[in-house]
Amino acid sequence: MIGIIGALDIELNFLFENMVIARTELIADKTFYLGHIKNQEVVVSKSDIGKVNASITATIMASYFKVKLIINTGIAGGLHPAQVGDIILANGLSYFDASTTAIDDAPHGQLGDDPLIVKTDKAYLHKAINVFNKLAYDYKIGHIVSGDKFVTKIRTLDKISKNVTNILACEMEGMAIAITAYKFNIPFISIRGISDVVEDKGQTLSYKKIAHEIAKKSSQFVLSFLGVLNESNKA
Repeated sequence: MIGIIGALDIELNFLFENMVIARTELIADKTFYLGHIKNQEVVVSKSDIGKVNASITATIMASYFKVKLIINTGIAGGLHPAQVGDIILANGLSYFDASTTAIDDAPHGQLGDDPLIVKTDKAYLHKAINVFNKLAYDYKIGHIVSGDKFVTKIRTLDKISKNVTNILACEMEGMAIAITAYKFNIPFISIRGISDVVEDKGQTLSYKKIAHEIAKKSSQFVLSFLGVLNESNKA
């Protein structure tokens, strides 16, 4: 079974339109939809916004539903050279708002013994790249950073940028899902469409106008990706 997590309804609506839902389960305050997409057995859930909600959802998927892969889909703010409409495939994720530098030698973004960067599974990353190329999407591969804040100023990311290179997007859930998958030894991928670019003129207006369209574009990738995985299973 493959787990799919989005934070918002708009990030999952297109997937639900293409899903055969067999049943739903309510655990904590999260609803989990079980069924099939592209003949793949899946469990899909809206985590809601933020790292705590994301980690709760991912933990339930890992421990209760025993998923073999977690896909995080949705929208994000971009950092140049990323542009509105680009799709970002994460090759690693980090926190941008976590730090214990005042009391220890850990770099900004790292907590305790956890890794500073959680890397995307290489095999699934390669399959995702093949899907991107097939779809002819404008995509970029780089790091995504997460924190409990909608970022409108580049300076918000100054500290993490000193420790993590090639940051192309920022959002509010991905690293929490990544670190949960890492601790459960479950591969994951993170796919985010750029709905706005940090500090661009009209950033928040861009988000409000185009978020639905970009969320659907990200979901279309997930749909194609699931089809590729299904073909791989038959091979």
